Amino acid sequence: MRNHHRNVKKFLFTSLAVLLSVPVGLLSQDVAHANALSSQRVNELLAPHKSSYGYYIDQYLLNRKDNTTPATNPSTALFTNTFGQLWSGDGTKKNPKILQENLDKSAAISQHVTKTEELRSFLTDREDSPYDLIRGLGPYANSFIQKANAKTQYTSLPTHELPADTKDDPSAGLIWADDKSQLGPMVNLVDTMALYYYSSSGNAKQYYKYVRPFRQDSQVKVNPYLKAAFDATPQNDYDFPSGHTTQAFESGLAMAYAFPERFQQLVTRSSEVGYDRILVGRHSPLAVMGGRVLGTAVAAAVLNNSQNKEIAQKAYGNAQKVLAKSKLTQGKDDYQNYQENLKNYTLRMTYGFKPLSSTKVPMRVPKGAEVLLKTRFPYLNATQRREVLYTTGFTAGYPLTQDPEGWGRLNLFKAANGFGRLLTNTTVNMDAHKGLFNARDTWRNNLSGDGTLIKKGTGSLKLLGANHFKGGVVIKGGTLIAGKQNALGSGNVKISRGTLNLSSRKVTVKGHYAQTSKGTLQLSSNNRLAVQRNGRFAGKLVVSLNSRPAKKLVIIKVHKRLGKFKQVKINGKYGHYHVKYTQKTVELVH
Repeated sequence: MRNHHRNVKKFLFTSLAVLLSVPVGLLSQDVAHANALSSQRVNELLAPHKSSYGYYIDQYLLNRKDNTTPATNPSTALFTNTFGQLWSGDGTKKNPKILQENLDKSAAISQHVTKTEELRSFLTDREDSPYDLIRGLGPYANSFIQKANAKTQYTSLPTHELPADTKDDPSAGLIWADDKSQLGPMVNLVDTMALYYYSSSGNAKQYYKYVRPFRQDSQVKVNPYLKAAFDATPQNDYDFPSGHTTQAFESGLAMAYAFPERFQQLVTRSSEVGYDRILVGRHSPLAVMGGRVLGTAVAAAVLNNSQNKEIAQKAYGNAQKVLAKSKLTQGKDDYQNYQENLKNYTLRMTYGFKPLSSTKVPMRVPKGAEVLLKTRFPYLNATQRREVLYTTGFTAGYPLTQDPEGWGRLNLFKAANGFGRLLTNTTVNMDAHKGLFNARDTWRNNLSGDGTLIKKGTGSLKLLGANHFKGGVVIKGGTLIAGKQNALGSGNVKISRGTLNLSSRKVTVKGHYAQTSKGTLQLSSNNRLAVQRNGRFAGKLVVSLNSRPAKKLVIIKVHKRLGKFKQVKINGKYGHYHVKYTQKTVELVH
């Protein structure tokens, strides 16, 4: 009898939904798209892959001078399946074609150096590597220099070529910044990340013994102010992997952890340091790509070490208290152009090399890599941050991307834009009281996948991608801002409570739209909501009218309208307009 009553209730509820032409899932519970992956399957995809050395974050302290072989040093073993397949330390060219292409690219880049690049690459060579990353702070750079007591001896090109006995020491005898300064905790994190024995690229260099490009090919042009100094360096001063680039990613990711407001700009500058090493004639593309891989792995390892937890926490708190609240300068920000940063970072992932193997190999996320995004996405849990890395990873098969753990395929610039795919139901719970990215954030990637996006909490999330994820959107708290026409994907949209804000001229809902009595839709006279299927309206409508609209303005168009807003608020100078409903539209009329 109990089952009979339950079936009757289910039948009546389902029938009501059919009569209203709105799916049961939108009226009762939030159901993921049928093809969304289970939690178990997602965990399987995100599971780390063990390498011959184990996991880098567990073994990184073995990167010592007395360990240089892949059997004893994880920093050397990291490249066994990548650079080790192209070149052997005994001088054997395992892939002559790629190695020649590497030299050709070195020559081409070094032969076409602008005046701006000549100065920047000279400074990159001479300055201490952490100091190089300060420019990635943009308008905060001068404040950092002042409050961290940061120093360098080099600010311009010299008047003549540096002598041959110039020390090959980027720090030039100076300590780059003071760990007892106002920004001491932030400086301490950078030092812990980049200036200890385990952060060195030197052990891998001594194992692979790959000769510097300017010594292999006279077509590689060395910065004229540095030629004598470079020529005087010992023959066992090798190319792969680039030490400057390794330290750049260690330093840049340390700064980005403490000051995630500049995450993408700092990783862009980190990659640019590698490019500067090619411009100056000191390194090859493969070497700087290797530096990116090693520097990223070291950064994650240091942040995962429990002994560094307090150092990292203090650095973040210090940067937010001192640097974030400092007086900004009006100086030039070399990394203010998002599209330019995206283009440059993406190019430097491969430097134009073509794939060497299958591009279909699934992404792998290294153990502990999710910590790199911890402050960038404080409202996501560790599994979700791994999913971000998994769904934004670089295409397989390119040089230096085939390491067993997956360090070479991490695309940190793209990862900072949020998920690339929604593999399953994804709950985003933002607490605005915690500030920064907890209060407001923007996802720029074009979201695909079968999962449902569930927005909770009090913070505001803006979607700027051309999205086509199928699981739909459910808003349970805070604000979701649709910044592009297809920002809401291709599924249903439900506002249980909280606000959907339209900031694109037209926003399309490709499924059904349902708004409960506790939901709010917010738009202006410049915005339109187009619902391709049925729309059920309740709750609140807020319209901003800052300019005189047409006598009749259609703000919502649906296949079939069901219900009306319980409250309508017209803000602005033209608040005397009111709402008119038709079978397929919601209009503003005079």
